[in-house]
Amino acid sequence: MFLQRPLYKDALHLFRFFCLILWLLLTVYITGFAGIAENYILSFAMMAGAFVGSATPVGGGVVAFPVLTFIKQIPAKEAAVFCLAMQSFGMSASSLAIFTHKLPVDKFLITWCVITSFVGYLLALFYIPNPFSSAGLKVFFSSFWLAFGAAIFLVRRKQTIRPTVALTRVNGWRLLLFIAICFAGGIVTSWIGNGIDVVFFCVLILMFSRTESVATPSAVIVMALISLLATVLNISAGNVNMQTLTYLSATIPVVIIFAPLGILFSVRHGDVFIRKLLLALVIIQYLFTAVAFFSQLDYLLLSMLVIALSFILLFAIGCIDKRKAV
Repeated sequence: MFLQRPLYKDALHLFRFFCLILWLLLTVYITGFAGIAENYILSFAMMAGAFVGSATPVGGGVVAFPVLTFIKQIPAKEAAVFCLAMQSFGMSASSLAIFTHKLPVDKFLITWCVITSFVGYLLALFYIPNPFSSAGLKVFFSSFWLAFGAAIFLVRRKQTIRPTVALTRVNGWRLLLFIAICFAGGIVTSWIGNGIDVVFFCVLILMFSRTESVATPSAVIVMALISLLATVLNISAGNVNMQTLTYLSATIPVVIIFAPLGILFSVRHGDVFIRKLLLALVIIQYLFTAVAFFSQLDYLLLSMLVIALSFILLFAIGCIDKRKAV
């Protein structure tokens, strides 16, 4: 019976098996089990982070990055390297769950997004340093995520979108705009370890009228591929240090289990559920940011400016004539 079962149906189980072997080798011969005990907070945080990060387009890095920069007090650049390495396990597991359950995705736009965003990531990694402090970076993207979630909720509140993944035809200025947006998303990803998934989800929803049930798994696949490519690049460039490996040993078994559960749970519950979960997540993370940083007037003003500009940008994208996009 096992030999008659299509191999693709066991792809996720095989991936988890090889990940656990790699994790065991990493832990026994390099980091030691003491590192897992020392980073139990990160392990517990990523149970929720992997599940919610895969159930929505924000990625597990939305939880890991603030935990590392504000609780562990490590530099933003090192936190971004870890987030990408961690997501290369968690998001890859989620992508295999998408594949084995044959969830609909937009393959055409995924291909273009991965190519252009990785070029942006490469350029930022070597030539565009992060212009923000760790706190400023958190305020900036926390504010953008809030505007993003609110815009999606408001735009979709009274819309009925036909669930289709028909071949997207993109040409001329529309293709240039899509490339520019994904390129910028790749730059953001080099700074915080995620971001291209949020940007890609936004484009699919607002520019191409995809449903949340299509846009979310598509964004997960993009984040998985970018995380894998970026992690290979970071390893070859010597950016993965012992601390990053220790954090990985504390999170690999967690993310490969909880991340696939997140995407399957959200898609099963439909577009409205994804929309509400996304809005709740961005509100919660924004409130934490407000409590931590808004006692300083500069951060409060930065947040207000980012929210205002983000709303203008997002609704401008949403006003593009979608009839020409599909």
